[in-house]
Formats: sequence, C-alpha cells, structure tokens
Amino acid sequence: MITLTSESIKDFQLCERLYDYRYLEKRPETIYSRDLYTQKFENSIKSIIHFFWVKKQGGITPSYSSLLNRWEKIWFPKDTSHYDIMTEQHESAYGNVASLTTQAAGILLRFHEMYSDMDIIPMSISEDYIINLTPNIRVEDKMDIIYRQGNENYVIKFIFNYKNSQKYLYQVDFSIMYLLFKNHYRARINETKFGYIDLLSNNPQFNEYKITQEDIESIEYWCDTIYSKDVFVPRRGLTSYCKKCPFDTPCSKWSGWNG
Repeated sequence: MITLTSESIKDFQLCERLYDYRYLEKRPETIYSRDLYTQKFENSIKSIIHFFWVKKQGGITPSYSSLLNRWEKIWFPKDTSHYDIMTEQHESAYGNVASLTTQAAGILLRFHEMYSDMDIIPMSISEDYIINLTPNIRVEDKMDIIYRQGNENYVIKFIFNYKNSQKYLYQVDFSIMYLLFKNHYRARINETKFGYIDLLSNNPQFNEYKITQEDIESIEYWCDTIYSKDVFVPRRGLTSYCKKCPFDTPCSKWSGWNG
C-alpha cells in the first residue's frame, strides 16, 4: 500500500522523478533561507489562528493582544533583546523577523475583527484525516478547520495570497478535502461547502471553491497512475521548475529509461 497527500500528488504531476527522490528515496534536499522564512511565517500564522479556534471551541474568544503575544513567543527566540530587534530591522535580507512582525500584526488584526464576534463552534481544528481510496492506496491530509454555521458545514483551507488565475493549483487540495470529508461525514456532504480563507487578503472571509465530479475522477486517476508506476521518469528541461529543483544534480545523471 502507498500513502499519498495533496503535496505528493502535486509533486508527481510536476515531475515523476521529483516524486521519487522526495517520497520514495527520501533524499535530503537544500531549502533556501527565503523559503524557510516563508514557511516559518505561514506556519506561525496558522498555528496562532488554530489557537484562536481552539479557544473559541472552549467558549472563550481570545483578545487581539493575546494573539500578538503568542506571535512574539513563537517568532522571537527567548534570548532576543531589544537591541537585536532594532539591529535586525536594518538588515537587507529577505523577511527579517522584525519586519514580518508588522505584517503578522495586520493579518491577525483583520482576522480577529472578522471572526471574534461570529457565533461559530468548530467541529475540527488542524486534524489529520485518512481514507483508503482503494485496497492499495491510502490518502491522508490535514484539514485546517471544519465548522458549522446555520444549517451548513464549512471545510476550510488557509491560503496565503490566493489568485483566481492560479485556481488550478488548488484542484488537488480541495478534491482531497472533499474525499476525506465525505468518507468521515457522508451524511453531511450535501450540506457542506468547501473553500478557503486568504490570510493575506484585506477581507479574510470564506470563499467557496467549487469541486466537480471531473475533479474527483482526476484525483482517482492520478492516484492509480502513481501506484502503477514502475519507472519514474524525469521532465528535465520541460518545466521551469528544473531551474530551482533541489535534485538537479542527481537528475542530470539519471539513466533509468530501461527500468
């Protein structure tokens, strides 16, 4: 049996060799500091928003100040001094910790203003869900939040800087969310909406993402294709991702066309 996630499926779609290096051979890869900062920033914001919903689930609405305090505990190392912060503010490197705090404060303020007074009790917060799609294929992923409001359920993914022109990039994510939810809450599927909250938006409201039967069939196709693959061939030179691929060196020496 193989286990797939939305990220592993998307990596396979991008390049079979990338999938093999990353998930089967599990080769170490270099992550650039810019990408690390971005990943840390987004994970920190999501962690604080998950904290917000956990408190709401317990009947307490956290204050905006408490969200900022939590950010500082996560973002700034324990031994950081005011001098360190002031010095670091003048560094030219991408995403220094002080400058991103200003951005985080704005994100958390807009989110708090929109959701602090909403009468919402979450059903699930940052939980892992797993289904056996076939006897040989298991799919697992994490749901950011599921809540019920009125007569409808909302299954939500937190996104940073969503663009309609790149909607296709999320087809796998939302199709997987649909399959996972349907497997666990089949009786509620017809009263459920799937969508996203863009945390970088000035209006971080729920936006529905329509999932079609074609999307579901596409996921089933890709899962079956990954499982049945014997040789994971490269797309070297056929995609712009090659320029920044962490496995460029081993890929350039790959010669497994005959299996």
